[in-house]
Amino acid sequence: MKKIILVGINSQYIHTNLAIRYLKSYVEKYSDLKIELYESNINSQILTIIREICELSPDKLIFSTYIWNKEYVFKIIKEIKKILPKVEISLGGPEVTYDCEKLLEERSELDYLLVGEGERVFLNFLTKEISDVKGVYYRNNGKIEYNGDENPIENLDEIPFPYTEEELKYEKKIVYYESSRGCPFSCSYCLSSIDKGVRYFSLERTKEDLKKFLDTDINLIKFVDRTFNLRKDRYLGIWKFLLENYKEGVTFHFEINANIFDEEIIEFLKTVPKDYFQFEIGVQSINKNTMDSINRRNLLERLSNNVRAITKNIHLHLDLIAGLPHDTYETFKSSFNYVYDLKPEMVQLGFLKILKGTKISKEIEQYQYKYIEFPPYEILSNEFISYEQIVKLKDFEKMLDFYYNSEKFSKSADYIIKNLYGAPFDFFEDIASFYKVKGYISIGHKETSLFNILVEFYKFKKFDNYDIFIEYLKYDFLCLGKPGMYPEWFISSKDKDKHNLMLEKLDFKSSREAYKNTEIETFKYNVLDNTKENVDIFFEYRKKMTKTTVC
Repeated sequence: MKKIILVGINSQYIHTNLAIRYLKSYVEKYSDLKIELYESNINSQILTIIREICELSPDKLIFSTYIWNKEYVFKIIKEIKKILPKVEISLGGPEVTYDCEKLLEERSELDYLLVGEGERVFLNFLTKEISDVKGVYYRNNGKIEYNGDENPIENLDEIPFPYTEEELKYEKKIVYYESSRGCPFSCSYCLSSIDKGVRYFSLERTKEDLKKFLDTDINLIKFVDRTFNLRKDRYLGIWKFLLENYKEGVTFHFEINANIFDEEIIEFLKTVPKDYFQFEIGVQSINKNTMDSINRRNLLERLSNNVRAITKNIHLHLDLIAGLPHDTYETFKSSFNYVYDLKPEMVQLGFLKILKGTKISKEIEQYQYKYIEFPPYEILSNEFISYEQIVKLKDFEKMLDFYYNSEKFSKSADYIIKNLYGAPFDFFEDIASFYKVKGYISIGHKETSLFNILVEFYKFKKFDNYDIFIEYLKYDFLCLGKPGMYPEWFISSKDKDKHNLMLEKLDFKSSREAYKNTEIETFKYNVLDNTKENVDIFFEYRKKMTKTTVC
């Protein structure tokens, strides 16, 4: 029997490739074939990947191809064909869906391209004569042939659960899952807008799958449904099931349209335990002309009200995209300030990608787009925003990750923004400029270095109330964990008697363990309620989140 290997080159070690697992489970259910999986990531050495694949002695290799791994895959298959000239190499995935004939013409090492929804195409590809298979580009006597598109699977329940019991033991991995396919919206920059309509796994099947996750120690399950909350009866049914089967320490991630929540949904979400659900909400822009041009709609007042109503217990990621039509540097600034004001756990700043097949890829001349013509296809400029402004936003993004998304400067950065800047955008823009002038922007930084640079920035700007700012910064620094060493700006003052009294109330096994997992500090300014009074704060580090107590 021929050895068939599906290859997934992921963007990070902790990721899992859902596509190759669906293909394997589907083929093995509906045929006698056995499929092997090989996974690695783009941080691994290419020569190591090539060696490991060749040592598996494959007869057929099928690569799952995406923006983040396309260049790696092309390099890998070229070298593998030199070593194993008889191996059949196929590619599938969104990065090889367009210009298929051109791709086969340019790459002699490539034998087949599988396009469209993969399960049925892959099964037929392995079990039928190629002339009878739809959804595959192939060579025939020097000509490139294609027998037409394969129809999508209407009853998704035909597709088996993609994970094995053994795989679900790796709790440090991020597990991906889908309960639906397709998207009803027509966002001009998104590949999902091409295929109209939405298909669903049945509610009962979805509950069965989710119970399998809940019976393991997996920490994070990410739904890849393009918009999870489309049919209220269905998505609310899933959420109620998860709530009925609540398990501490696990998080379910959903991509959400927050404009369409009604009062019943808001009230339900308020009952969900903190951080059990994580929402990614694509705001993208608040500029109406921009949203009209990309076929999206935001009800800004409703969106903000809905987000604020659930922010206490739902972990929130809000997305923005720079480089959209009609979005200037100034209008993007307004969008950022709007999103920041909603105080999500993370503001995700992305840059427009010009993807083949999307509506926006046909508007390049109209909007004078210049973009990188290899992955990740990001824009360099358009008629509304210059290359220099895009570069500034790239630096801005780094500062946003350092001083907001990391959640390590929640008190100190917030103090600076509220008291010394008119708008949050101005702070991140300003400190990005400082990093660039000082030569810090292009080098790596340890945690303590980020704190030290923030102090340097504060002094450089000659801001008032340095002593108050330092108290906020001390608090943030202590929330990271028990300090090994203190930075020079951190002048520590402790009440040891109070520390001992606090330890008597806790159930540590020994005094050594107690001191290792706790700290106390005297603050000249009460950073917890923003009042000018001395206060002792006790820090306990046994939980995932640092617990603080005024004593």
